[in-house]
Amino acid sequence: MQISRVKLKHQILLIFLFAIILFTVMEFFFYYSFYNLTQKRAANYGNTIIEQTRQKIDSVFNDIKVSTNIAANNKKIQEFTIEDDNFKRDFESGPYVIDLMEYMRFFNSYVNGIVINDKQERRVSSLAYVNGDVFF
Repeated sequence: MQISRVKLKHQILLIFLFAIILFTVMEFFFYYSFYNLTQKRAANYGNTIIEQTRQKIDSVFNDIKVSTNIAANNKKIQEFTIEDDNFKRDFESGPYVIDLMEYMRFFNSYVNGIVINDKQERRVSSLAYVNGDVFF
């Protein structure tokens, strides 16, 4: 069957059908390619966000660990927690403990408050409230 012997009407119909089939195949190819590319990018983006979040959480926990070690290993805070005399506790070591707690709270922006209890269940705290004031 030679194409020149086919009627013009049939030749136009064949060209039209060939074009529709060609464009349909191209459409499926590009859709599949774009679909796979989008899935890969979404997976990579999700993995990147998860990794960044994990690193941020690790960083925050390390900062809190450092702050906790500062408080736990500080000689003045240890003396403050075992001191029985309220005068010495409030006026000699108290201001230093409060300043240190305030420094530790400002050092780590994720810490909203620090509370230290002594052996007699007395506590001193440095808390950040919504208005930004520090209350002891």
